[in-house]
Amino acid sequence: MNYDRPELLDRLGAAYALGALRHRARARFEGLCAALPRALAARLRWEDRLLPLALALPPVVPKADRWPQIQRGIAGAAGRPGWRWWPAALAASLIAIALLVGRFTLWNEPAWQSVAVLAPANAAPLWHLERTADSARINIRTVGMVSLGRARSYELWILPKGGGNPVSLGLLPRAGRLERALTPAQRALLLAATQVAVSVEPAGGSPTGLPTGPVIIVAPIERPT
Repeated sequence: MNYDRPELLDRLGAAYALGALRHRARARFEGLCAALPRALAARLRWEDRLLPLALALPPVVPKADRWPQIQRGIAGAAGRPGWRWWPAALAASLIAIALLVGRFTLWNEPAWQSVAVLAPANAAPLWHLERTADSARINIRTVGMVSLGRARSYELWILPKGGGNPVSLGLLPRAGRLERALTPAQRALLLAATQVAVSVEPAGGSPTGLPTGPVIIVAPIERPT
């Protein structure tokens, strides 16, 4: 497959998040995500979109006297042809519905564009950085195990194209996700930059406005193709 095609990675990310990729196909895509930041970004985007829907659905608990009938129905369906294929068919239908209702706007979220996958050298990713199309806002999602003493923090920096001092984009979350508005100056720099970096700083961030601790990540900025 040509994994340089964003639409292919988007479909694979949607299928993975919905559970439509099974067994070997799922394992292959997980391997691809580990090797290709664009694939991981597509997967994370779909997981972010589907999570609010899953949380919004109230749990349905059948009445106690309905369980024997449910169990008989499952046992009978398992012996009929096609039973093993219905989860994939259902997932594929859900993907098609999501795309028809509105690409990336199903839950009225901003149309996030991937900026960078932040990972230390030879290590698993820790954060995924996204922005809106106009770079007015960024979204930072924690995707790995972030371990750091409370006396320290991780800070995100724009590395201006052509040199110049790094410009802070604020502290990185230890868990979960964080959405942040950018100033006009930050927006312009982010749109022009080719790299972002992460440094270790005192709790609350750099006291000087510039990196003071070790830089643990320098990541290229992804550009729409």
